[in-house]
Amino acid sequence: NLDARLGFDLCTDEQDFLQKRRKVVAAALKDVLHLEEDLQEHEVPILAVTTAGCGIRALTGMYGSILGLQKLRVLDCISYISGSSGTTWTMTKLYENADWSRKDLGEIIIEARKQASKCKMGAFCLRSLRNYYRELSQRTQAGHKTSFIDLWGLIIESMLNDGKCHHRLSDQRRAVNQGQNPLPIYLALNVKDKVATKDFREWVEFTPYEVGFLKYGAFIRAEDFGSEFFMGRLMKKLPESRICFMQGDSPAWG
Repeated sequence: NLDARLGFDLCTDEQDFLQKRRKVVAAALKDVLHLEEDLQEHEVPILAVTTAGCGIRALTGMYGSILGLQKLRVLDCISYISGSSGTTWTMTKLYENADWSRKDLGEIIIEARKQASKCKMGAFCLRSLRNYYRELSQRTQAGHKTSFIDLWGLIIESMLNDGKCHHRLSDQRRAVNQGQNPLPIYLALNVKDKVATKDFREWVEFTPYEVGFLKYGAFIRAEDFGSEFFMGRLMKKLPESRICFMQGDSPAWG
């Protein structure tokens, strides 16, 4: 059997998620629209929120938008949230909490405001640089290919958090396995060196379940992203990266 999934259908985990999320959405729509009867399964729409990036402005803007949806009681009507660049910073922070959409987002926003407005010089001090060097060295020893992008991910982590975050993409399954939150889809662009983006670009999708190219119908498990594959088979398993390295992995993630 291949270790990569080939096909254009949703993976089994995502299908199970939608089955559970459909019940949440149906109840929310009945409440918001003041329906007298329960919606039948085939009557429940699949709604999504799509966001675009622009650094810190995107981060703060998305917090405000999600808070607005929560106050309007329509957040539970959403099945998917997609993001790129700065909005992925918001999404990764939200999905650290398995029940974030049912929490008071006001408190989360207060913490985000503190992180966004704090002095960023600490991210570039000698102590931080030493920590970056040590972690990048450990990452190389583990088998990962490191570059400036990995350093940028560590800098983002320092600028948006008080300490090291051990959260990983696959950990976000806890936030969606019961259908309690929308499924996050993180987007990145695959590009080629010395080729203009307008001439070649491919969207890569990241969810807590899978990473892959819809264009080719090729996906791998989220925890295997960064490992070595050949002809659809896992040749060398590497430790799953912390979420900060995903945030620095491309212009689209951060």
